Amino acid sequence: MNTIPENYHINTKGMRHAMLVAGLCAMFCLAACSDFFEESITDSTPVLLSPGENAQTNVYLIHFMWEPLDHALRYRLQLASPSFDSVKLFHADSTMEKTVFSISLQPGEYQWRVKALNGSSETSYTTRSFTIHEASLSTQMVLQTAPADNFITNQNSVDIGWQGIFSATSYRLQIDTNSFVNEEELVLERVLDGETFAFGLADEARYQWRVRAENDTAQSRWSTVRNFTYDRTPPPAPTLSAPGNDTQVNRPVTLQWGSSGDAVSYRLYVYKTDSTLYNAQFPLRLEATSHVFDAGARNERILWRVRASDRAGNESGFSAWRSFIIRN
Repeated sequence: MNTIPENYHINTKGMRHAMLVAGLCAMFCLAACSDFFEESITDSTPVLLSPGENAQTNVYLIHFMWEPLDHALRYRLQLASPSFDSVKLFHADSTMEKTVFSISLQPGEYQWRVKALNGSSETSYTTRSFTIHEASLSTQMVLQTAPADNFITNQNSVDIGWQGIFSATSYRLQIDTNSFVNEEELVLERVLDGETFAFGLADEARYQWRVRAENDTAQSRWSTVRNFTYDRTPPPAPTLSAPGNDTQVNRPVTLQWGSSGDAVSYRLYVYKTDSTLYNAQFPLRLEATSHVFDAGARNERILWRVRASDRAGNESGFSAWRSFIIRN
């Protein structure tokens, strides 16, 4: 009669353990692979939305749009006239993450194309043609380029820019702080030959600006209204809250401080007793109002302080100094 080896159950348990480990490893590898290996998009096709194929328009400001593609990280758009087979002029060759691109063009025939890319693959181009017909300047609108809407600065000058429009001979720029309610009391109104203007800032305020194109017989519609803010006032210095000054603490210790006015980030400074920064990690930029510090030797005294920054880049003064002692 055959007998069961004494170590049968031990071996079975070992085999089950090995199978469990192997299964967990396989699951981990699958999860890790999704982080390190991208899906190929070579066989995918970008879907262009606007302008449509062989579109006819009398609007000079063109908004190119296409659908986002799964697993794509970026898109490359090219624009040429009259076609890519017979290029007279390239108007754009841009790589971007967004799925919209705007430009002001002259009347004529054009082709545009888009391909999608990620880190390891790319699609082929999808191409469309369209035609722009000449029209009155009064039907057009200027495309603003800079600064971006809701821009905030602490510099005393801002560069304002827009794209030129076909048949325009000048541009009327208006800047205000009261949303153009009273055009007799604007901050600035200037007629310019070019497409840029350096505006000197004297007073802290939220400004609005718009621009239109003009010639001897017509004027375009006003552009959209964009805002920018001049802010040179720093936030108040933060107030430290924990740990208490000169207290003994266990590692790790959470350094905490209160929010400071309109601050959007904080810079944490941690020092040794000789007032040198504790290590290369500091000063540490943080958006939160706390940080877990997990360094230091037993009975070591550590000093720290914080300063705040707002969206314009204004930086507060330093908080008061505090210190703590590592208990263990």
